[in-house]
Amino acid sequence: MNALLYFFAILVSIVSAVFVVSAVVAAVRVNRPLSAGVGLLLGATFLVVVLGVRLPVVVLIVALATGFAARALGRRISRNEHAAVEATKLSAAHITLVAGSLLFLLPFAWLISTSLKPDDEQAAFPPIWIPTQQITDPTLTRPDGKPAGISDYRPKDAAGAAPLRVAEIADLPSGGVSIRVLAPSPQAGQQFTASNDELTKIRRVSPRWENYADALAYLPPSTLHGLVFLGNTLTLTILGAIGTILSSSLVAYAFSRLSWPGRNLWFGVLLATMMIPSAVTMMPQFLIFRSLGWYDTLKPLWVPAFFGAAFNVFLLRQFFLSIPTELEDAAKIDGCGPFGIYWRIMLPLVKPALAAIGILSILGSWNNFQGPLIYLSSADKMPMAYALQLYQTAHSSEPGLLMAASTLVVLPIIVLFFFTQRYFIEGVSLSGLAGR
Repeated sequence: MNALLYFFAILVSIVSAVFVVSAVVAAVRVNRPLSAGVGLLLGATFLVVVLGVRLPVVVLIVALATGFAARALGRRISRNEHAAVEATKLSAAHITLVAGSLLFLLPFAWLISTSLKPDDEQAAFPPIWIPTQQITDPTLTRPDGKPAGISDYRPKDAAGAAPLRVAEIADLPSGGVSIRVLAPSPQAGQQFTASNDELTKIRRVSPRWENYADALAYLPPSTLHGLVFLGNTLTLTILGAIGTILSSSLVAYAFSRLSWPGRNLWFGVLLATMMIPSAVTMMPQFLIFRSLGWYDTLKPLWVPAFFGAAFNVFLLRQFFLSIPTELEDAAKIDGCGPFGIYWRIMLPLVKPALAAIGILSILGSWNNFQGPLIYLSSADKMPMAYALQLYQTAHSSEPGLLMAASTLVVLPIIVLFFFTQRYFIEGVSLSGLAGR
């Protein structure tokens, strides 16, 4: 019965939140600050009760009252019933999208949080989201040269006594800790041992940025602390993007704007290659590249990009077909040949599609793990995706360093997509992938 009450309380709370948000949005739209303030007050009261009260019956009653009040406020503010319903639907859609976005951002937030945690917070339960570090006393140093951490000491046999502020001088082989009492206690300066259970570390919010420096410092010096891996990845990414854009656009232009015998037949054959699993062609490709002497080189990872890809060709062909033929006819009258039309007329008009193809190619090359695993055996030729796997094998017991290294690998791609998402979305929507 209690579980059923919790279920109904959660369900009614979600609906009430939608009504509160829709009422506030409607008040802001019609420029009624007093009504917006009432809506925000309802929402604040609702949050205080939901987060502070543990009784499902109370939460259910408050959620019902808040929902009815917010619904009445929204109807009063809106022009008519239809406008109130539309505002509610819009608010529900936005709340759903925000909740979904937060859900998908949780793994990335955990990645960043873990990369900034000290070692003693990595396996803490319940999980700690905001990294903290123990406060230290710079005047006292441990045997390893680090400053001594400050803790509160409460002996097991003195449960009601006030804790003593102490400094952790050293860790003992027996598992205990050597501590020194700090002022203003009358016992200041005394030094004795304590168990970890008797100490409560004094912490403050402080990310441990040293994890990133340590992650790079642990890389072999021969890799210039990761610069060799970065150079290999940039080489593969840049050459792959250039090859993909040039080859796919040329083939798509030939299939869409040039008339030649068997064009539709060969285009069907090209699309049919998309049905072939990559595992079927993996061994023949490997044998070809090995016979060419390209094993343990970067060539097998970027040269195929200059031979086009069926999906990219199809994408660009659909975009080329939407360009009016009058532009091509005008260019022919001015004496422009097929390649001149392609370079001067067609390519500038398909920039959004080229941006989408380029971004997809960069993402594929940056995250490619299977290709280097097959064709590379030398450490100085590895890209960052493969190097990260080797780093995980060597530092699997150090999640802070591993998460810091993972963040350094994915951060450039996130920054790239953040600045180019407009071109990517525009290219995808105009080229037919959005259901047009």
